Amino acid sequence: MRVHELRLRDLLADAGYANGSNYALLEAQEVTAWIPVFGQYKAEIEGFTYDAPQDVYHCRAGKVLPFRKYDTTTDGHWSKIYWATCQDCQQCPLKPTCVPGAKRKQLTRTIYDALYRRAWLRQHTRRGQRMRRLCQGTAEPVFGNLIHLYGLRRMNVRGHAGAHKTMLLTAIAYNLKKLLKYRPQAPGKPGYGPAKACFSR
Repeated sequence: MRVHELRLRDLLADAGYANGSNYALLEAQEVTAWIPVFGQYKAEIEGFTYDAPQDVYHCRAGKVLPFRKYDTTTDGHWSKIYWATCQDCQQCPLKPTCVPGAKRKQLTRTIYDALYRRAWLRQHTRRGQRMRRLCQGTAEPVFGNLIHLYGLRRMNVRGHAGAHKTMLLTAIAYNLKKLLKYRPQAPGKPGYGPAKACFSR
């Protein structure tokens, strides 16, 4: 792409590619990621509002939960920990419903929370909905065909290089099949166009 001076501005992928490092890499390269955030992510925490400039949370009682430290989850992902003081929680009338079994309230967020939030907001825009339908109508059917009809339910080779070659050969076979089905109309008739129109994927 760099050789031909083509600049990638938008990238469309399914939720399997939704992770913080991908969002960060694409944003650093000024590429808009149209990758839907997985369903477990919650942009808002019920009962708490986030103050981005101060990097703190505020609870319904008006108490502050500032950022305290970084930590890692059981699967090795980095997270940010916020918590209120024990004094604030112990004297709070909402403690029996907010944090009944602990001395203080603690919130854990991924270090990529800002990136996830921006991606989440994008996917709920009108353009985001259009991109979702585009992905469902182009990329996902292709993967379905490759898995169920072209033998990619599993890789019979080892290593990234072998898997890459297998994917390329399978994609070539898929596109050749589309090309063989392509029937251009006579010049001057609606729908006439070059054969490259069949390579939408």
